[in-house]
Amino acid sequence: MKLIRLATLLIVPSLLLGACSSFLDVKPKGVIIAETISDYDGLLNDVGVINPFGQSICMIYTTDDVKDVSFSPQNQTAPKGNSYFWREYINNNNDRPDVWADFYNRIANLNVITEGVLSASDGAEQQKKQLYAEAAVAKAFNYFYLLSFFSPAYSKSTAEADYGVPYVISTDQSKATPQRPSLQQSLDDLTGNILAAIPDLPNQNINNSRFTKASAYGLLTRIYLYMGNYTDALKYADLVLRSGDATILNYNNFSTTRLPHANNSPEELLVRYCNNMSFHYSDELLSVYNLPADLRIQLLATPTANGGYDFGGGTSYNPNRGISYAEIYLTKAECLARNGDINGALAIVNNTIRKNRMTPAGYTALTAANKEEAITAVLEERRRELAFKGMRWSDMKRLDKDGRMKPVMRYAADGTVLVTLTPGSTNYTFQIPLQVQAFNAGMPLNKR
Repeated sequence: MKLIRLATLLIVPSLLLGACSSFLDVKPKGVIIAETISDYDGLLNDVGVINPFGQSICMIYTTDDVKDVSFSPQNQTAPKGNSYFWREYINNNNDRPDVWADFYNRIANLNVITEGVLSASDGAEQQKKQLYAEAAVAKAFNYFYLLSFFSPAYSKSTAEADYGVPYVISTDQSKATPQRPSLQQSLDDLTGNILAAIPDLPNQNINNSRFTKASAYGLLTRIYLYMGNYTDALKYADLVLRSGDATILNYNNFSTTRLPHANNSPEELLVRYCNNMSFHYSDELLSVYNLPADLRIQLLATPTANGGYDFGGGTSYNPNRGISYAEIYLTKAECLARNGDINGALAIVNNTIRKNRMTPAGYTALTAANKEEAITAVLEERRRELAFKGMRWSDMKRLDKDGRMKPVMRYAADGTVLVTLTPGSTNYTFQIPLQVQAFNAGMPLNKR
């Protein structure tokens, strides 16, 4: 099995051309030619080259945050609808495999950097190492999302037997496609590569779409939380928060002005976007907000004619789907709660998050009588804060593995239940796309 067969549908190298041709020469077959430090630096500055989400709004439609009665499981073939109903395949055999292609495409772009920047024709050695490190951590960011879609939720007892995703590090399409490693190996590779890169990352960077030491710590925090490694998740959350830049905006100050764009927001640790589409809040998601006191609804949502709310789709606010300081604070709170520090967990939730997200008149402090109630309180606040931000699917998977997910239903307009995602369902793991299977017959598939 050759990489060229995987590349057509997994890496999609032709997509490399669009965003970078303005400053780089391109070989006829669609391979980026980068030679100078400026070339490699330009790749990292180009959102079209590094941003993975593009068309991958499927990651939002998989979640219990969304309600869309326009979809029907009987005649659904579009990627959005397939992901909404947790079908085995997000895409049918005739469709581009959006999630798979989008993330591997960005990995291919980043491989251009990690494969060549250390041999750049100019530049200081430390500058080359920094660009290599930034690209290496950016690749890990993309691989984590691929694992959240196409590999089972992490369990230490099964991770050596469960499959990860192919770890592609070369731009040479004549090389054999890497095998699917174990999920444990995949996650060990990600964390190991991030840790190896951190010494060469800067404390500050020229924009917040590029990795720094703090945002790399933030990615480690996210991965370790997903793995249920609360000790290391807490360790790296603290390293982020000790960086001195952690900020949570008080939404009460934005009653007459817009929230800052993510690129300029002090709340955002790492910025990534996807198409700013409108998503309808599920009834279950809305039920966890205290309305009308919660300003996250007032500022981020739009009322609909049927009495519901839509998130996004406007021109004033395009949500960050990278890493925010709020996510890091809430991860720390969850780790504290799981370790039995109820007061510490609730202090973060109440004083750092809720007081900045609710009107003074409507603010109420969350309380907990025991560890389990504290965990529940933190998880509900996490859901409120991170709704539609790109983390809910991986949260659903880890919480399902933890026995904390209820059945998730999809409804018709008349309230009829169409499809149910049951606890422990294999539908929490999407199958390798049909087009990828067609070109890679020996690739192991996920269990069904």
